[in-house]
Amino acid sequence: MKIVVNKPAPQDIVVPATISYIDEAKTEEAIANAKNSVKPLYRYDSNVEIEVQSNIANFINSILSIKEDSTITNNKKLELIKERCNDDPEISNILMEIKTDRLNVLKNFLTNELNSLYKKGIRDSEVSDAIKSIQRDAESLGLTGNDEVLALWISQKFVKPNFVFDAEATNKAIQDAIKNVKPVQVVLQEGTKIIEKGHIVTEDDIKMLQKIGIYKAFNYATVGLLFFLSLIESALAFSIIDEKKKKFQKILEYFALLTLVLLSSYFLGNVSIYLIPVLLFLIVMNEFFSFKDVLISIIIFILLLLPFLTQPLLFLILFSAISVPIVYYINMTKKISSYFISGIIGGISVTFTVFFVNKNFYLPNQLSFSNSFYSFLNFAFSPIIAIAVVYIFEHIFNEATLLRLLELNDLNTPLLKEMSIKAPGTFAHSLFVANISSQAAEAINANSILTRVGALYHDIGKLLYPFYFTENQADVPNIHNTIAPSLSKVIILNHVKDGIELAKRYRLPDDIIHFIETHHGKSVMMYFYLKAKESDTNVSMEDFRYPGPLPDTKETVIVSLADAVEAASKSLDKEDIDYRKIEELVNRLIDDRIKQGELSNAEITFSELEKVKVSFVKSLLSIYHKRERYPNGK
Repeated sequence: MKIVVNKPAPQDIVVPATISYIDEAKTEEAIANAKNSVKPLYRYDSNVEIEVQSNIANFINSILSIKEDSTITNNKKLELIKERCNDDPEISNILMEIKTDRLNVLKNFLTNELNSLYKKGIRDSEVSDAIKSIQRDAESLGLTGNDEVLALWISQKFVKPNFVFDAEATNKAIQDAIKNVKPVQVVLQEGTKIIEKGHIVTEDDIKMLQKIGIYKAFNYATVGLLFFLSLIESALAFSIIDEKKKKFQKILEYFALLTLVLLSSYFLGNVSIYLIPVLLFLIVMNEFFSFKDVLISIIIFILLLLPFLTQPLLFLILFSAISVPIVYYINMTKKISSYFISGIIGGISVTFTVFFVNKNFYLPNQLSFSNSFYSFLNFAFSPIIAIAVVYIFEHIFNEATLLRLLELNDLNTPLLKEMSIKAPGTFAHSLFVANISSQAAEAINANSILTRVGALYHDIGKLLYPFYFTENQADVPNIHNTIAPSLSKVIILNHVKDGIELAKRYRLPDDIIHFIETHHGKSVMMYFYLKAKESDTNVSMEDFRYPGPLPDTKETVIVSLADAVEAASKSLDKEDIDYRKIEELVNRLIDDRIKQGELSNAEITFSELEKVKVSFVKSLLSIYHKRERYPNGK
C-alpha cells in the first residue's frame, strides 16, 4: 500500500490492534502550564535587618563623631564626610550643615521605618517600593527639605531585601511540578478508521501514521543521515566512553561488521523482515566487544533498520527480547556447545512468539506460518553462521575472541606442543600458572579463559634457550654457575622479548602478547643482581630490572602474581607444608609487589586482591597437601 501526500488514499486505513501513543504537543503544553503555575520562592534572611540597621546607625554616628570633633577644622570635617558619602558634594554639604539633633531624629525615624518594613518583608522587586514608603512617611511626619533628602539618600544607600529569591528551591519546585505532569496519552482502539478511502492525504495524516507505526516512508536521505549519525555515535561509544585499547582497530571492526550485517539485512529483508539477522549481529558483537556494547549496538542497529520496517516497535521488542538473553547465555557459559543450544532454544522460542503475535494481528494462517518459519531459520542458524563470521573476523583482526581462546587453550597447538617437548619444565610451570590463575580470575569475575590462555603462553620466549632456565635443568648442571651474572641477566631478560617475537610470528592475539610483555613488570632479577654484587659492589640494581610494561588489567595482574607465587612455592619444604606457611608466602609476595609499585597501573582493587590471595592459597594447598604414608613406606 503506497500512501502519497496530496493524493487520495487507495483504501481505508484502520488500526490493526489497540494502539496508544504519547501526544507530544499536548504533553509539552501541560509541562509549560506546570512551569508557569510555580511562583518564585524566596529565602528569609534574618541577618539582613540587623546588618542594615547597624550600617545606618554606624554611618550617622560616624558623621556625628566628625561634626563634634573640635580638634579638626571645618574643611577637614567636610573632607572626611565626603569620604563617607562617596564624594557626593550635595549630601556632604547637607550633613555638614545639619544640626546634631536633626541627625538623631533622622536615625530614630529610619530605625522605626525599617523595623516596620522588615517585619512585612522586602523582596528583590520591592526595594524601590520600600524606599518610596519611607519617603511618604517622612513627608507625613514633617521631615521636609534636607531631612527628607537625607532620609531618601540613606535609604537608597543601605536598604536591601531580607527575602532573597531562592533559585535552587524555585527550580526544584518547577522540576517537581514537571514530574507530576503525566504524558498525554492517546488510545486508538482496534478497528478505528484513521483515513477513509479516497481521502486526500495530508502531511498531518502521514505524521499520525508514522507515529503509531503503521506507515514508514522510504527516504534515502534519511537512511544516509541515520547511518552516518549512528556510525559517529558508535565511534564515540567504543573509542571514548569505553576507553578501549587499539581504538582505531575496534572502530574498524565495528564498521566492517555493521556494514556486512546491514547488507545482509537489506537483501534478506526483501524476502522477509523476519530474516533480518539481529541475533547474528549481536552474537558476533559479543565476541569482539563487551556485553554492554552489545546492548548499545542493538539500539543502533535497529535505528538503521527503521526505514525498512513497517512495524519497527514490534520488531524491536520481539527480536531484542529473545536475542539479548541468548547472547547473555553464550557470554556467561563460554562454551562452543552454547552456540548450538542457543540456536535450538532461540529458534523454538521465536517460532511460537512470532506465530502468536501474527495471529494477534489477525494475519492469515499461511502468512503467520511463513513468518514463523523464517524466524525459526533466522534464530536456529544465526549462531552457526556466527561461528564462521567470528572465525574470519578474528583472524583478519587478530583478536582474542572466545572461539580463538578456546582454540589456543588446546595443549596440542603447535607452540604448546613444541614447549612440552623442548622445555617440559616451562610447560609444566605454565600449566600450573594457568590453573591457579584461571581459578583466581573466576573468584573476582575476571575473564578466566583469557587469563588461562595468557598464562599458558606467557613464557614461550624460553623455547629459544630452554636449558638456561632452572625448571628445564632436571638432568643438566645449572649453566648460570659457569657464566657471568651480566650474561645470565641478558639471557633471562631476553625471554620476554623473544616471547613477543615468537608470538607475533605465530600471530597470537595482541591480548595474549600483553601477558608476555607484562608478566615480570618492572621487577628486579634479584638473584643475579646479588650474585653480580659479590664481585662488583658498584653494580646498579637498575641494570637487572625488567623493562616492563607493568600489568594493567585484572587478568595480567593475576598471571604476573601467579607466576611469582608458583616460582616461590618451589622453595617450600614439601614435608613440612601447611596452610599457614602457604598463606604467609602468598601474602608476602603480593604485598612486596604492591610496595614495589608493580600494581600501580592495574585496574584491580584491594578487595579483589584479597580474593586472589585466598584463591592462590587454596590452589597451592590442594596441590601440596600432605599425603598419608602407606604401610612399608609406600
